[in-house]
Amino acid sequence: MLMNPNNSSAFVLVGPTASGKSAVAQLLAEQTGTPVVSADSMNIYRGMDIGTAKPSATERGAVEYQGLDLADPTETFSVGDWLKAVKPAFQGLSARNDGEDGIEGVKKEGKKSASPLVVGGTGLYVKCLLAGLDDRPAADLALRARTEKMSLAELQAEALATAPEAYEFLADKENPRRLVRVLETKASRNAVAFTAWKKELPTVIGLFVERDVLCKRIAKRVDKMYTNGLIEEARGLIGLQLSVTAQKAIGYAEAFAVLRGEMTETQAKERTVIRTRQLAKRQMTWFRTQLNVEWINTADFPTRGTLAGKVSTIWKKVPVAL
Repeated sequence: MLMNPNNSSAFVLVGPTASGKSAVAQLLAEQTGTPVVSADSMNIYRGMDIGTAKPSATERGAVEYQGLDLADPTETFSVGDWLKAVKPAFQGLSARNDGEDGIEGVKKEGKKSASPLVVGGTGLYVKCLLAGLDDRPAADLALRARTEKMSLAELQAEALATAPEAYEFLADKENPRRLVRVLETKASRNAVAFTAWKKELPTVIGLFVERDVLCKRIAKRVDKMYTNGLIEEARGLIGLQLSVTAQKAIGYAEAFAVLRGEMTETQAKERTVIRTRQLAKRQMTWFRTQLNVEWINTADFPTRGTLAGKVSTIWKKVPVAL
């Protein structure tokens, strides 16, 4: 479990892909000198920049980032690895209590905040940061070897049959890795790994975007990725022994298919848009069922500045203690 001995705190912002959370965090971080901790499971891969919408070199030059470029795309990487990697961002900080000033107090005083902005769409990362990993079972290599040969439908059926309560608890039942963890947990008879996660969590802020607006943003983002050179980036990766996660990453899997002659670029774009929409839907399901979120409807704030202002106003109440 990641627990800060100094009771440091963080400002936490979540939302689906293309919700604008990264832009809001960038603006607030530039205004306050606050570091940003990326809670995005794809931003951890080095060399996978365009398809993951990673902050640009200019943005990273203006703001201190943690959680980016932590592993090669040939490596497997777990939430536990991410927690270890970002832990320094929360260590060595004195206890922080901004009271009613919150991040606004940092801006007014013109000082650097010790409390990071945790921003991302990977709900599991955020939840484990807030609640810890609990006593989850170690990886069962024999079981994993067997399940690697199973289809998604077979994994779902076995998880439902052998661990129905844990299976129903999963927010993302189409993620093979999550299903394997269900089976590992059942095999180790460690029910605490799931039941303990039901404990009350602190409230975090989330950005809500109307579905039609989000779909347009996703389509625009995918077009931009191809314009910015996604195919060429994928060309540099396709010959590597990529991890399963990297191989199937949204955008990259389709770009690899183009390079192999299995899809046209138009088909790849369309497929990427569809998969990204599906991801956004899964993310919202996770946030609503697994976290306590105070939602901000982005439609009420037409500019990045006004939206950032609303976020900082809510953060005035109190940051999340870690």
